Amino acid sequence: MGINNFTGKGLCTVGCLLLVSCSSNNQIKFLDYAASSPINEKALAEFNTVSRMDGNSSGINPHAKNLLEIEKRSAEVIARKINAKSDQIVFTSGATMSNNIAILGVARNYPRCHMITTKIEHKSVLNVFKYLESMGYRITYLDVDRFGRINLQQLLKSIGKDTKLISIQTFNSEIGTLQDMKSIGEISRKHGILFHSDAAQAFCKYDMDVDESNFDLLSVSGHKIGAPKGIAALYVRDVEQLQPILFGSGDRFFPGTKPTALIAAFASAVEDSRFDREKTEKNFHALISELSKIDDVYINSAVPSHVLSVSIGGVLLKDLLEQIKDYSFSSGCSCLGQGQSNVISAIDPEKKLPSCTIRISFSDKVSSRDLIEFAQHLKRTVIQLRSGKSVGLGCQGS
Repeated sequence: MGINNFTGKGLCTVGCLLLVSCSSNNQIKFLDYAASSPINEKALAEFNTVSRMDGNSSGINPHAKNLLEIEKRSAEVIARKINAKSDQIVFTSGATMSNNIAILGVARNYPRCHMITTKIEHKSVLNVFKYLESMGYRITYLDVDRFGRINLQQLLKSIGKDTKLISIQTFNSEIGTLQDMKSIGEISRKHGILFHSDAAQAFCKYDMDVDESNFDLLSVSGHKIGAPKGIAALYVRDVEQLQPILFGSGDRFFPGTKPTALIAAFASAVEDSRFDREKTEKNFHALISELSKIDDVYINSAVPSHVLSVSIGGVLLKDLLEQIKDYSFSSGCSCLGQGQSNVISAIDPEKKLPSCTIRISFSDKVSSRDLIEFAQHLKRTVIQLRSGKSVGLGCQGS
């Protein structure tokens, strides 16, 4: 029994990713904090207040000026969180949009240049690079080790005279890898290369300083920290390095009428954001301790964080989904029509991991007991599925 590292039984082809998190607010427990955090009540109240205000911030009348002032104050809040200037903050509809504006904006400025990323990026980054490859750009996809960490020497060797952008995720949402952004930033600055990071999962959870890490472009998200869905931001150090990909009136990079209420709610969520790292690490270790009691388990997360990835041998993902009814799951699995996880494929190129991989992600508001009870329920379900016995739909002890 216990945790394995590619040496146990029950190995099979990687193909499934189950996304899991934990909360105990409802009868059916929400288990996907990494997908989206529950809305912050102060942010919701701010949204309701501002959404009732008349006007359009693009106008020139008193109502418009009032809304514009709210947006400026909100930009200052976001900027202070990352040690940036308020005029370097561009509000967008989501981190996916921020990533697209950043990467495609650099590409338009430097036609057919060389760019560097990793094999474990979010699809809103990888799919942009795949598109650019089809348009004649040269893209290097860095390898990662068993736990998703890049090799800085490979990064250095990949740099060429025409390399214009390095785009590397700060924190990986599937396996919890926190890259050495300061070292990557030093390399990019030394070689005169623009540095972008998708920091949607790291913003307001880990200290971020755009000058210390030499970020030129940084994507952050609202709904990961309690803001309503549909609002995010992109930090842009120098607008001259980025060409617009959208066109209209107003903002250069994200034109059109601004969602002032969402922007204000985003700032409110940032101001009210708290992340207890000590408690998070305690939860992480408590969860691993309980999961280690399940035979044929492989931990894919090396550093304690709010995300823990586990591969489990001897069971099918679809059976696990069908049997655990007291927890709300989401999945990204090829057998369910969602496609294979590029992250699991990258950390397991020889396909030694079991095909059933689950991600447990949580906030610092989740107790260790909540996570232990989930792990105990998971253990009972796995044992019963392996033995071929019928599994009850209830969640004992939860």
